[in-house]
Amino acid sequence: MQTPINHFKRRLYEQQVQIGFWLALADANIAEICANQGFDWLLIDAEHGPQTLSGIVGQLRAIESSQSCSALVRAPGHDPVAIKQILDLGAQTIMVPMVETAEQARAIVAASLYPPAGIRSVGGSRAARWGGYPAYIQESNAQICIIAQIETGLAIDNLEEIAAVDGIDALFLGPADLAATEGLLGPDHFDDLFVLTGQTLARIVATGKAAGILSRDERLVQQYLDGGARLIANGIDSFSLARAVGDNLRDWRTRISQQAAD
Repeated sequence: MQTPINHFKRRLYEQQVQIGFWLALADANIAEICANQGFDWLLIDAEHGPQTLSGIVGQLRAIESSQSCSALVRAPGHDPVAIKQILDLGAQTIMVPMVETAEQARAIVAASLYPPAGIRSVGGSRAARWGGYPAYIQESNAQICIIAQIETGLAIDNLEEIAAVDGIDALFLGPADLAATEGLLGPDHFDDLFVLTGQTLARIVATGKAAGILSRDERLVQQYLDGGARLIANGIDSFSLARAVGDNLRDWRTRISQQAAD
C-alpha cells in the first residue's frame, strides 16, 4: 500500500481555510466525538495536556476513524526524540511550540525528515503500519507537515527568517504566551494585543506561508480570519466541556428558582 496522502497539508497549499479544535484532555472518546462533528482538523496537545505515547495512538485512531478529519499533534518541545516518537506513532502533521529562531526551525525540520533531508532515524513503526506501507521511508518526507508556533517577541523579531526555512509549512500564533511574554495579559491590554497580533498576521501572510491562530477570544480569531489566516481554532475540549456543563447547571438552577418563587 502507498503511504497515505496528508490531506491537511494538501488543503493548506490549496489555500483552503481549515477549522480546528484543541484536544487537551487526552481521551480517545473525546477525540472520536469531536472528530465526527465536522472539524477539518483536531490537535492532540502534548505540550500542556497529560498525554502519553499510548494515549496519543488511541486518539490518532479515533480521529482517523472519521475518514474526514485530520490529526495534528503538538510536540512537548523541540526534543528530536519526542518529535521522532510522535511521527513514528503515525502523526503526519506536527506543531512545535516556542520556535524563536531560524536555527531552531531548521533543527525541527531535520528531526522530522529522513536522510538525506534530515536526521530522523529509521525503525519499525505504526506510521509505516509495520511494513504495510513498504515505501514509507521514501514517501513520508513529502507528507510530513511542520507548523512552527510564534509565541514570543523574539519569535516575532525573527519571523521572516523562520518562515523562510525550507520545510516549515505554516506559522501559528500563540496569543496567550505572546501576551505573557510581552506584558499584555489581562483585559486592560487587549487593544495592544489586538494590534500586535494583527501586525504579526500581516507579516506572516506577506511571507507566503499559511497563518493560523488558536484563541478563545473570538475577536482575535475573527481578526485572523479576516486577515487571510487559513488555520482557525477557537475551542479547547476542557474549556468547552466546563462551559457547557456550567451553562446547563445555571439554566436548571434558574428554572428551579423561578418555580420556587411561583
